[in-house]
Amino acid sequence: MTDPDVAPRRFPLGFVVTWGFAFLAAIAIGAFAPAADQAGWFAVGAGATLLVAFAAELRVGQARGFIFRVAAAAVGGVVLLGALSALFSLAAIVPD
Repeated sequence: MTDPDVAPRRFPLGFVVTWGFAFLAAIAIGAFAPAADQAGWFAVGAGATLLVAFAAELRVGQARGFIFRVAAAAVGGVVLLGALSALFSLAAIVPD
């Protein structure tokens, strides 16, 4: 038999930190990286997002569900990077 959670769940701060980092990284890459080099920089951003997700969830300090939270935060950040990468790619091919 499992013990019920007696304390209310805390706000998922690790997700907010990770997804905020991914959003800011994508905007910075889109704004400052040359169009020919953006794909490589988005891959670097995805790796950095994984590291930020790991660090943010370690900072939360809760063992239960750690792997799931890190995976969800990292995948969400990478999906966000991919979506913004697609928007920057579409914006690059649209004629002025």
